[in-house]
This record gives sequence, structure tokens and C-alpha cells, in this order.
Amino acid sequence: MQELKTVCPHDCPDTCSIIAKVEDGKVVSTKGDANHPFTRGALCTKVRHYDERIYSPDRVLYPMKRVGAKGEGVFQRITWDEALHAIVEKLQNTIDTYGGESVHHFKGSGTMGLIQSNIHFPFLHKIGASRARGGLCCPAAGIGWKYTVGENVGNRPESVAHTDLLIVWGMNMASTNMHMLAFYQQAKKNGAKMIVIDPYRHRTAKQADWFIPIRPGTDAALALGMMHVLVEEGMTDNDYIEKYTFGFEELKKELPRYTPEYVEEITGVPADDVRKLARMYGQARAPFIRMGMGLSRNRRGGMIVRTIACLPGLIGAFHKKGGGALMFTTGVFPLRTEAVTRPDLLPKPARVLDKVRLGHSLLEEQEPPVTFLFVTGGNPALSCPDQGAVRKGLARENLFTVVHEQFMTDTAKFADILLPATTSFESYDVYQSFGHTYFQKAEPVIFPIGEAWSNHDFYCALARKMGFADDVFTKPIQELALELLPDTITDAQKEAFLAGEPVELVEIEKFFEGGFPTSSGKLEFYSEQMARDGYPPLPTYSEIEDGEDEGDLHLLTPPAHYTLNTSFGGVQSLREKEGRPTVRIHPEDAKVRGITEDGWVKVYNDRGSIRLWARLVEDAPRGVVAAEGVWWTAHVPDGNPLNLLPSDRLTDMGWGSTLHDNRVRVRKINKEEEVGCREV
Repeated sequence: MQELKTVCPHDCPDTCSIIAKVEDGKVVSTKGDANHPFTRGALCTKVRHYDERIYSPDRVLYPMKRVGAKGEGVFQRITWDEALHAIVEKLQNTIDTYGGESVHHFKGSGTMGLIQSNIHFPFLHKIGASRARGGLCCPAAGIGWKYTVGENVGNRPESVAHTDLLIVWGMNMASTNMHMLAFYQQAKKNGAKMIVIDPYRHRTAKQADWFIPIRPGTDAALALGMMHVLVEEGMTDNDYIEKYTFGFEELKKELPRYTPEYVEEITGVPADDVRKLARMYGQARAPFIRMGMGLSRNRRGGMIVRTIACLPGLIGAFHKKGGGALMFTTGVFPLRTEAVTRPDLLPKPARVLDKVRLGHSLLEEQEPPVTFLFVTGGNPALSCPDQGAVRKGLARENLFTVVHEQFMTDTAKFADILLPATTSFESYDVYQSFGHTYFQKAEPVIFPIGEAWSNHDFYCALARKMGFADDVFTKPIQELALELLPDTITDAQKEAFLAGEPVELVEIEKFFEGGFPTSSGKLEFYSEQMARDGYPPLPTYSEIEDGEDEGDLHLLTPPAHYTLNTSFGGVQSLREKEGRPTVRIHPEDAKVRGITEDGWVKVYNDRGSIRLWARLVEDAPRGVVAAEGVWWTAHVPDGNPLNLLPSDRLTDMGWGSTLHDNRVRVRKINKEEEVGCREV
């Protein structure tokens, strides 16, 4: 039995260090690496079952070509040589006929390693393919935060152990950030309190000292109401404001209208609770705000994050031990990612398409049309909004789709060429976290299963087949990893990195020494850059007209505790723990719709309908329904994906998704609708 170190590659801020137990060349179990400074030996339920994921019967093991209808999932096994030949022949014909911009690529977050998740870029640059902008996850959050703070850095997550008040705003830490929550438990022993602000009562909210339900998308108004009370009642740190912030006088002029009573009308949070929250925050010794990315998946998303990020500036919390705020830590890594992405290989500016609006990109008439699609590390046939358009686009007979995938996912079934991909346990990569400050290398702990290739193997082989001789396609991956390292790395840091140990390249506290990493050197209540970019320069709340009659209930689609997103759909034991595809609905909302007990319901709007198991619970407030997780269609009763319902409208900043900003209707299913539905 060997114990070998690796890293969790999934879309999670904790980026855990893992010890894989390997016997006879097979992973038999996983446990946390107790020596990692942040994750400290703990693993979530998902990763503790990773051996089941590696050896899942849904793994794709060999290259295949489609022989059935698109979406049917009927394939014939071929060799890698045959697959590469078919791809190159079709790709070259596409480029000759339409030009490189007829080629598009969808990259998901199935792997977060810096090499494996970016190695497609130099290949696509060489052929002049269309580029993607924005993303499903959090681009609005990153932009909104940077307008206030300057870089995607915040206070050290471990420092929450010293807080006396933790505000968890729009995040289910128990499911998606458990290790930072563990540091908070140390503060709790010393009397710290936790407040959770969220549109529904999830696992973390149930652990809170105070849960504050809020109408989805109105968080900026609540933050502005808190600011109103802080200023009105003299709880601001004026010396700190003078030294470390910019634009306070302009902000102060905007605050009088955000009275607690006005904020109550917008948010549903009682005026007295707005005052209580502001006073608890203003009177705390060192309050810490942990924001979740779900806040930004809204048409107001960037402004929401930008506004909340201003709160610590009023009371000096960014410079208090145990205080401050955190959205991301990605700005703390001074890595040379261009060594992998190679923007210098792009011969001329290429067309840009919105990643969130994949369905429109595949269906809209444009010049040139998208006729060739690569999919790497993603499952857009489940994860993208407006699934009706996405699936119709993927089903086009004149679209040639190459999917490099670990599992027979919904997207894989639309592939013309389906290629087997390695898991992180079978490939080399390097990882930075977006929720802590450590950088780490991971070697493969087992040989690839079947004939699986890593993303690096595939795109480099394809480049060579196309005749590209650039060094990024020919050098060993270990050399590429070294090129990512900054010039400032010390010998000791480099030695630890090469040994596979977690390395902190820059202390996050340095970003706040003497001020903030903005152009003014201060936290910016007033942002001149926002004004130049066409946004309101001050924090604000704006009403938005829906513009369409979609329904009377607000739909939230947060990650599930046991399956997170589509990546763990192939692990049966985790699906069993999750139970069944469920929608939480308030009993009063259910009652007026004739729903009096838990059971199957139809959730629908103008874009489609799905069948979910209704749980009548007060976790969801009146007017809100929450459906956790994105289930593979093979595991839902009517074969319809959850993301049929969300629109592909974009966020206010960053071209992000508005997956939490949609309305639906709910009703009981009738007898006719039960026909053809499978029980799950």
C-alpha cells in the first residue's frame, strides 16, 4: 500500500490536498493531507468517495465516433490515431471553408489545474478560433470586487479564527467552503457569532446565530441600509476613512434615501433588523464578511459585490486582526500564466462570443457560422442556461463536435468524436486556490484508466498533427510548470513546490500594507474607473424590470451538498445521499397551488418544464423556490435538465450568468404527465 499526495481539481475554493491510498496500481481510498496549512486533513464527502468516481461505470475509456443520432449516445470504438485524423481533416476543411472563427471552444470547470484547464488556448490561438468571454460562475463578482478593492484578494481566510462576528453573505460554507468554516469554529469557542444572509435557509444558515432571509438580488440595498445606519449613528471610523478610503463624502450624500424602512420595502428585511444588523457590525471588534459567488449570478451581481465590499471600509475592518472581507484569493498568485495560454500565438484579434449564451452562438446566423465545437472539462448540455437553445444547437447536423470527457455525460452524447480524459489522479498539474493562499503541484498517482489522455496530451498531439511546432506543444509538462513560477520565488519555495508541498508565494497581508491595491491606493467608495467604464461610480441599488411574464416564484439553483454540480453525477453513492432532484417550496406557497404534501410537481416557465420532488419546508421563504444541484438527465424522472428554466441574460458586469435570477411557476402534476416518467 502506497500513500501518494495529490490535489482536488474541482471548482471549489478549498482546493484540498489529498492523500490517495494506492494498492496494486489502484486508488482504494482517499483522505485529507493533515500537513496542509489550510485544509488540515479534512475532506468533503464528495472527495472522500473519489475512488468511486475514478472507477465509475460511466467513465469513457476509449476514443469513439458517433454512429447514432446526436444526443442518443450511440458510439463505435476507434483508435486515437483514427480520432486525431478525423478531427484534423474536419478542422482543416472548416478553416479552409469558413476561416478559423468558425471554430469555437467551451471550457468548463471540471478541472481547475493551471495547465490542464488552459492548454487549449495556444492551439485555438494558432488557428484563429473564436474566443469566449464571461462565464457561468463568477466574472461579475471579480469585476465588482476589483472596482472597490483593486485586486481579487481579501483578508486571510484563516484569520476568521480571530473574529468576533462572521457575516456569511450569499454562501453555503458548510457545502462549499467547509475549511474556512472550521477556522471560524475556533472563534466561536471564544464567543464569536455568525450571521447568515441568504434567500433560503441552507446548511450553513441552520448553524447561524441569526439567519436573515432576503429577497434575491436585493443585497446591495441591504448593504446601503447598513451604511445609512453606520453613518447616521456615528459608528464609522473617520480616521480610517480619511487615511484609507476615497470618495466618502460623495457616498455620504447618497445614503440618506436608504433608510431602514425603504430598505425593508426592497429586501423584505424588517427595518428593525436592518438597524440591528448595522449596529452589530459597527460595534463588533473585528467583523469579517465572507461573500459567496452566488450573489453575483444576478442582473445586479457585479454591483452587489462592489457594494458589500465597501462596508469594511467604513469601520476599518480590513486592517483589524480577524476582520475584513473575502471574495477571492486568486490575486495573491504572481504566476506567469501566459507561459501556458500563449496569447502571442494569436495572429490577429478574433471574434468574441459570450460563453453564457452558447445556445445563441450555435443557433444565430452569423458570419462565419460556428461549425466546429471543442468541449473540454465541461458539460454545457446541463450547465448552461436556456438549455432548449443549447441542446437544439448541439443537435445541428452541420456542427462537428469534439468532446474530451471523463464520463458519458449529457454533452458527451452529442459528440461526433468522443475522447477519454484522465482524472486529476491520472495526470500532472499545478493548482492555485481561489479560497486560500497555497499553490501546489500534483503528480499522477495511478496510470490512466483505459486509453484516457490528459488535456495536455490531447491538445499537444492535435497541434503536432496540424504541423504546429511551437515549443508549448513539444516541451515536457514539467518544464511548462516551472515556467509558471514567478521570478520572485525563493529557492526554498521552489524546492517545496517540486516536492509537492503547498507553497505560499506571497503573503496576502502585503496587499493591504499602507493601503489598497487600487489606482488611488485606497478603498474606493467612488470609482473613477467605473465612471469611465459606463457604470455608476458609487454603490447603488437599481430596480430592474423583468421584461417578460415568466412566473410568480423566484427560482434559485444553488449547488447540492453531495454532488456540487454536474461533475459528481457519475457517483451513485453520492446521488443516493442527495436523494432525488428536489425543489424546496414554502408550505403557504404550495397550499395556494393545491399542493398539500411532499410529492412530484411541475416547475415551468416560458422556456420549458421539469419535474422535481417538492419538499414543503419553510427553508424557502414565501415567493422563493430552491432547487439544489444539476442532475444528469439520466437520473431525473422526465429527462429534462434543470437549466431549461434559467434565461441566458447576462450580469451587469463581466458577461456572467444570471442563474439565480429567474422566475417560474409550480403546480401538481396530473395523471397524464406521470406516463413515461421514470421513478428515481
